[in-house]
Amino acid sequence: MSVSSGTVLRRVPELLVEVDSSHQVRVHHDRRIFEFGHHAMSLLDVFYEPRSLAEGIQRLRPRLTGHRAVEELVGTLTAMVNAGILTTEAPDGFTDLMFPIGGYGLAYLNIAILEDPLRKGLFIKAIEETVTPDDVVLDLGTGSGILAIAAARAGARHVYALEPARSGDLAAKVIAHNGYADRVTMIRGWSTTTELPERATVLTTDIVGNDCLDMVIWENLQDARRRLLTPDARLIPDSFETYVYLACMPEDMRARHRVLPEHIERWQDRFGMDFSPMLEEDLKRVAGFYERPEKVQEWERMSEPVPLYTLDLNTDVRKFANTVTVPVSHSGVVNAAIVFFKGRIGPTTYLSTAPWDGGDRSHWYTAGWAFADGRRVKPGDQLTLTYHYEGDGRARIVLDGEETL
Repeated sequence: MSVSSGTVLRRVPELLVEVDSSHQVRVHHDRRIFEFGHHAMSLLDVFYEPRSLAEGIQRLRPRLTGHRAVEELVGTLTAMVNAGILTTEAPDGFTDLMFPIGGYGLAYLNIAILEDPLRKGLFIKAIEETVTPDDVVLDLGTGSGILAIAAARAGARHVYALEPARSGDLAAKVIAHNGYADRVTMIRGWSTTTELPERATVLTTDIVGNDCLDMVIWENLQDARRRLLTPDARLIPDSFETYVYLACMPEDMRARHRVLPEHIERWQDRFGMDFSPMLEEDLKRVAGFYERPEKVQEWERMSEPVPLYTLDLNTDVRKFANTVTVPVSHSGVVNAAIVFFKGRIGPTTYLSTAPWDGGDRSHWYTAGWAFADGRRVKPGDQLTLTYHYEGDGRARIVLDGEETL
């Protein structure tokens, strides 16, 4: 394929890339392996979004220190075009890759999200009670385009829909098919590297994790508030109330998340090898997990939920630790802590991820932590837990008396 300075190029959506110590690059694409020089990573980055050849080279110009560097870059770019890695017509629609490699380009994930009978409906209700005809809306992680369409349908003057994954191409088609292409601008990229022609007055996003902060919503919204929103912009969601309760996790489930003595015995019998160092190391860690809500709701609850922390997404990001005392309500063994949240997504609309509010069609999972050892308890006992938020979506719960690294 011949290209000129005005040719618009874009890298194909999914690639497997290897980089060696000398910055030589091997790219797996279309069941073949291609080898490129040290400019390949820069080219893959700059053409992540569609842009002309001239604009791409201009963005890379500070790295081109001489004539030879320009020759190398052009040679690598030509080779990547010939390999079909940089293309004028990147494939759209759903990816053919299998879960989980294809990410949000998979039909599987989009089906699960839209089949959830509750979650997106609540977001749409919140949009309808928030958005006015004067609003400019920014939708982060638009996915299928559902919230962007809802905002336009609610009367927003304009909507900017951001999506870094391959599903953004399909979202643009869905938006146009529903008649909103004139009021919804599709932007393919990450919000942290995006600039808007105007500041938004409402932000919508469902980058809300199973543990509400684990998809880095707080950090992304802080950046958006500073660069992309008006000072009085409204957030959907705008706050979380998070709760924790004690549970007795069935041993077969616990054995999926922690190394137990019976594992060591079984593996010794099966393989004739002693894996006991794995048990020793497992005792040092905090074992977070996700499980289906319809499963977790069947586990014996050993306490009532107690408030763990409250978070206003309009505040600046910080690391924090919050310690709570949880009264035991039932006799038995406590070996897990279950965390859920109630998110305020509209003036009168809330989203709950309590296990008993979920079901087999919920696309979210329940977050929890499995303790190293079970503790036998009775009503009147109290256990102390500390939740640590360490930034960038990383969190852990520590049971008082457990030593962790």
